[in-house]
Amino acid sequence: MIPTAVEAARRFRDGSLTPIALTESLLERIASENPRLNAFYEVFQEESRESAAALTRELARGQDRGPLHGVPVAVKDLFDVAGHVTTAGAHPGFRPPPARADSEVVRRLRASGAVLLGKTAVHEWALGVSTNNPHFGPTRNPHDLERIPGGSSGGSGAALAAELVPLALGTDTGGSIRIPAALCGVVGLKPSYGRVSLRGVTPLSWSLDHGGPMARTVEDAFLLLEGMCGFRAAPASRVRVLLPKQYFFDDVEGETSELVRRAAGLLGTPEVVDLGDVRAVWNATTVILYCDAAAYHEERLREHPDWFGASLMERLPVGLTYRGIEDARARNTQREWTSFLTQLLGDTAVLAAPTTPEPATIIGDREGVVLGRRLSSLTSPFNLAGAPALSIPVGKVGRLPVGMQLIAAPGRESLLWETGRELVRRLAPADSSQTPIRSSR
Repeated sequence: MIPTAVEAARRFRDGSLTPIALTESLLERIASENPRLNAFYEVFQEESRESAAALTRELARGQDRGPLHGVPVAVKDLFDVAGHVTTAGAHPGFRPPPARADSEVVRRLRASGAVLLGKTAVHEWALGVSTNNPHFGPTRNPHDLERIPGGSSGGSGAALAAELVPLALGTDTGGSIRIPAALCGVVGLKPSYGRVSLRGVTPLSWSLDHGGPMARTVEDAFLLLEGMCGFRAAPASRVRVLLPKQYFFDDVEGETSELVRRAAGLLGTPEVVDLGDVRAVWNATTVILYCDAAAYHEERLREHPDWFGASLMERLPVGLTYRGIEDARARNTQREWTSFLTQLLGDTAVLAAPTTPEPATIIGDREGVVLGRRLSSLTSPFNLAGAPALSIPVGKVGRLPVGMQLIAAPGRESLLWETGRELVRRLAPADSSQTPIRSSR
């Protein structure tokens, strides 16, 4: 196994590992594994080597930029990296020239001493949950190469599960960090809305987009979050765990439901709570997302509809059909839901629920609207509220990972840090469930 980010940072400082040695080993792994996974669209081979070598020399001179110094990070191909094209998984005709400047998150990571390894695969324009991209080909789940890694941050999830990198950037509009984290058996954190800068990030929905970290451990995810925005978790008092009475377990595959309920029970005796009409919340999220996405893509849809994949053409034009009154009602639902959830969770409670209603599906199965609705049904309500949500692997159905998400009130990421670490500690006897299975085709 490659070291976690926390382990790598420690070893860099005790001299048992160097940034250049770790980077070289990961580049070798990527060269070997990426052809079958398609987790990376672009690998920064020479740049990452030069950066890692320079950072190794800095440490030897006693210059230390902090805990991310020398740690490799993969960048979802929505974040601008100076000198590189941000493809957004789109048709070649839509691709812009190389970025002239780093996105704010990438700028911060460079300053903290992170080594940028390359750009990871993304569902076309980030609107989808499979990362079965018509322009780049499908990205494959390391646990079963015939299955999806989730999306839209599927490349980041697959790269982490295959141990090609210890840390990766993702974005989440309706579940695009948490869904691939769950399906690939890694950790994904959607922070509070606005916590992470989206300057220099290709948008899907201005109202719902969140940037966040993906990693193999809770500690690593929060370490990357600190590098992305400066957030540091604070100790939390005793945390109350809540379980939803309805909706979140209504249409969930049986073994997935059992694993999540068992994991929630490891944290104590959960309190069952009534969340009201969550389907109305999901519907409001859909209206806002499609309106925003259609507004962003209106000119492209008009001039080059043939450059969009079939699954996007099922969905994007829908946003052009909504009336202003429907958008206004959806945003009123957003205000009411945010207020309700904030009051319910307060300063001390987290809600536990499945991240997805089933494990990873076969590539091509129910592609498009049907799969999008299915896999985002349990994640997107928390985008509408801008609430932080952390997905953690809690076991497997067969050889496929299952994730549980923990949700806190907006601004209360520290509760997720506290509860997430405790959950992993109590799951430790079943830790083998978090080890990827490498399948061969």
